[in-house]
Amino acid sequence: MGDTKPQGVQVLLFSVIRERAGVDATTLYLDPGEAVSAGVLLERLATTYPSIRPMLPLVRIAVNQEYVPKKHMVQAGDEVALITPVSGG
Repeated sequence: MGDTKPQGVQVLLFSVIRERAGVDATTLYLDPGEAVSAGVLLERLATTYPSIRPMLPLVRIAVNQEYVPKKHMVQAGDEVALITPVSGG
């Protein structure tokens, strides 16, 4: 018998997006065998944390410590990091 429990994708939030969400990490659950694009994952996250939506166009996405485009497919067990540009002076 296959595993039918939802599987997690660990999402790490940094910088402004972390401040807006109020958390530094969260888990999004996928059905077994389900894969979604990183862009869809961002939309799911924005549904849970609406205050991050304005930042989504600026976010860089890393999956398992590699930068990826929004069309990259994310699976259960992946670690996703959302990184916004930082500026200093």
